[in-house]
Amino acid sequence: MTLLTIVQDAARGIGLPVPSTVIGNNDDNVARLLRFVTQEGQELVDGFDWAVLQKERNFSAVAQAVQTNALPTDFKRFIDHTFFNRTRKREVIGPLTPQEWQQQVSLTATVVVDAFRVRGADILVVPNPQAGDTMAFEYVSKYWIDTDPGNGTADAESFSSNADVPVLDEALLTLGAIWRYKASKGFDYAEEFRSNEIKRARLKGDDGGGRMMDLSNSSLRRRALVPQIQEGSWNL
Repeated sequence: MTLLTIVQDAARGIGLPVPSTVIGNNDDNVARLLRFVTQEGQELVDGFDWAVLQKERNFSAVAQAVQTNALPTDFKRFIDHTFFNRTRKREVIGPLTPQEWQQQVSLTATVVVDAFRVRGADILVVPNPQAGDTMAFEYVSKYWIDTDPGNGTADAESFSSNADVPVLDEALLTLGAIWRYKASKGFDYAEEFRSNEIKRARLKGDDGGGRMMDLSNSSLRRRALVPQIQEGSWNL
């Protein structure tokens, strides 16, 4: 569904005249629906790490703390525990707070745990990585609108054309626009709000699939195939 068809469906659900265009339409009702579809989409981006918004960033490190412009332009937030120095095969812990960062860089002893913080569009890493080390992390993109529907990739966070296609669930965007419109007009919106919340919860549960829960010891066989070292005291 496009922006136009979403707004048209929302107009039908409310009982408004169905518009033939959205972008550039001066009708107050259409402008409201555009604003509410956008608001619903932005709230979805803010509230959950949808699989369709998850991306990976790779960059080649320079031999200094500041990795300039290492954050992608569509960066919204990190996915926890996904930042690794792949060359050294170890996790880079963070993001650190400014206070934690200053404490780390002030230590006279050698830092033995890789860590990072964000400053502007830069990523700061301690200790300094080796030049050419491959750094990688996963993140949530703030882009949820595909302005070139032919390629299937979200590349914007706001609508610019009637033909723009959101990569988030269209039915959820429609329900969100309907209840928000009714609320703005002082109408009863309880049922639409309830439907929106139920559908949102269901989509979150289904998103990206789910791992089988097994409380027996056989669950050990379903772990990722990573070499394990038994805990205990070892003579080295």
